Amino acid sequence: MKQDPPSVIEKRSLAEQVYHYLCDSIIGGRFNYGDTLSTKQLADELNVSMMPIREALKRLEVDGLVEIRPRSMCVLKTPTKKTILSAIEVRELLEIYSVKSVYQNIDTKRLEPLRVLTEAMASTLANKPVDLRTYIKFDWQFHSELCSLCDNEFIIRSYKELNLHLNMNYMYDIGIKPNYSQTFQDHIDLVQALEKHSPIAVEIIEKHLHISRENILSGSFFTSKERLDA
Repeated sequence: MKQDPPSVIEKRSLAEQVYHYLCDSIIGGRFNYGDTLSTKQLADELNVSMMPIREALKRLEVDGLVEIRPRSMCVLKTPTKKTILSAIEVRELLEIYSVKSVYQNIDTKRLEPLRVLTEAMASTLANKPVDLRTYIKFDWQFHSELCSLCDNEFIIRSYKELNLHLNMNYMYDIGIKPNYSQTFQDHIDLVQALEKHSPIAVEIIEKHLHISRENILSGSFFTSKERLDA
């Protein structure tokens, strides 16, 4: 059977790597909504040709994340209120389903990454002033690990995708008031409930996500009158 040349496979693989690098950079807050990205600068930074950069950016455009402009430039699109609210709803569906599907039978050894992340969050909170972006990084990793417990590749993939539209670094930048003590305690309580295979775990994640939704909706981005219909 005739096969494609290896060079084609390598190019596609490189474009895929660039795409995931850009996604991780958006989720991690390295690139912010509204930022202008230069194809040439990205190519120089990653030490690749322009082609895989263009392919990766084209894929992000299809995802609705960037707007490609002339002269090899593109802009990270700022999510609308509708997009943010839709992402919140999907986040709640995925996380609550994940907890419901695993709490009864989860091997407690698989909870170790969650324990490690709660310890990392505790260390971050102990340092004053709190490094918000570091805390957000650990928080996102915690919730991502939580969804991965159900071993469903579509849930894991969907959760990462929605976080491209619900970047918590951006959420705090637009006026959300952080509630470290509450969210941190919820994480601890959730891990303990999962260790005991308790249905209370479902109640904890539902409460946690409800508070997160309320915090986002109370931010200045949502409460300012001039943005009401955005």
